[in-house]
Amino acid sequence: MSGWTSGMVLPIGCTKSQYKSPATKPKIREDDFMATVAKLESDTQSGFADKAVADGLVEKARSLREFLQKEAPEGEKRRSPTPAVDQMLKTEGFLRLLLPQRLGGFGLSTTDFCRVQMEIAKGDPAVSWVMQIINGTSWITSLAPDGVQDTIFGEGPQTVCGAYNPPGKARKVDGGWIINGKWPYMSGSRQSKWAQQGVVLEGYDGPVVPGISMCYLPMDSMTIEDTWFVSGMQGTGSDTAIAKDVFIPDDQMVLMDERAGQIDRTKRHFGAPSDLLPAVPVVRTTGIAQLIGAVEAMLEIVTAESPKKPVLTTTISPRTNSGAYMRDLGEAAAMINTAKLILFDLTAKLDRVAQGEEFTLAEKAKQRSGGAQMVELVHSASESLMFQAGSSGFALDKPINRYWRDISMALRHIQNIPTIGYEIYGRNLAGADPISPPGAY
Repeated sequence: MSGWTSGMVLPIGCTKSQYKSPATKPKIREDDFMATVAKLESDTQSGFADKAVADGLVEKARSLREFLQKEAPEGEKRRSPTPAVDQMLKTEGFLRLLLPQRLGGFGLSTTDFCRVQMEIAKGDPAVSWVMQIINGTSWITSLAPDGVQDTIFGEGPQTVCGAYNPPGKARKVDGGWIINGKWPYMSGSRQSKWAQQGVVLEGYDGPVVPGISMCYLPMDSMTIEDTWFVSGMQGTGSDTAIAKDVFIPDDQMVLMDERAGQIDRTKRHFGAPSDLLPAVPVVRTTGIAQLIGAVEAMLEIVTAESPKKPVLTTTISPRTNSGAYMRDLGEAAAMINTAKLILFDLTAKLDRVAQGEEFTLAEKAKQRSGGAQMVELVHSASESLMFQAGSSGFALDKPINRYWRDISMALRHIQNIPTIGYEIYGRNLAGADPISPPGAY
């Protein structure tokens, strides 16, 4: 049971779950904890969250697995996180993991964020997806010009979701803009206070990418259309947001020619490691972490069943006596292990970039191909594990079916299409004409 009580003020970088009673493990001694907090405060502008804080969040995520698994069927029916999950995400601070400490976030490294994501995904991949979208979009908002940061985070950390395509329209008026648009796939729409929406200026006739400006709209200025009827990731609340003649002041618009998302040391709100990170590689790479966590959960299910189930139509029982089954199980596990090695190699590079290391265009192209490799490994492992699970694994009430459906859909996100990633890398290697702007690598 937590030692936190209502009304207690928590230090930045600490959650209620880290105030453990003497009977709760792992224990954090008070003097060690206060030393950690002091170090966090001194490192706010120069380093990521302390390892003790990151490890505590990973452990908390791990402890929530049974809770998330229990809530997941209802989340699928609702097509968005349940009230209990919603409350947990907000209470435990899981929606501000990437947000810089200066804005009331934890300021986790990309590596530690992925570690948390993987554990949450083992309970419910849809919840992990919501976490990743809100954390990523809120962090991207922290890269925006000072006026946007003042507006969004002026009263403390906020949750931001968003979509950019198809873009809405923005019309300039005195003091601001009139926004109209309809944005589908708004994952985390029920958990967010703000939305970062892609818009083009009225009369704009250029390409959609590049060429999108971003406006920031309060969620309560829009209506949510219930459109999320899909086969996987049903619990993400990825419905459609609609804005009709919504006025926003100038400080809630970031035009495409401004230095949003770029390294701009002239900003007042600048100095955290994450201010040096490129948006697209971070969001894409951390988004694959949850799929690795989900396929690890599938592996655990199949492994646990192996000593109990026979190989039907043969004399082999149990499956642990089958060379074929054990070979396939080992291969699936090896593919998952390889995906994890790639993931943490990519995040290690991103974490070094956040400390000032150069990130060349060639390295970004290579990162894109690394993402493609992870996607193919996760896909292959998940399909193999469903063969091993057998026809009973396709029953809708079986957890492995939910993991498989969520993975299958999430793999098809546009950032995850392997052929595009490989082509970008191949063209960079050969010096061929690029098919995507460098910012989209």
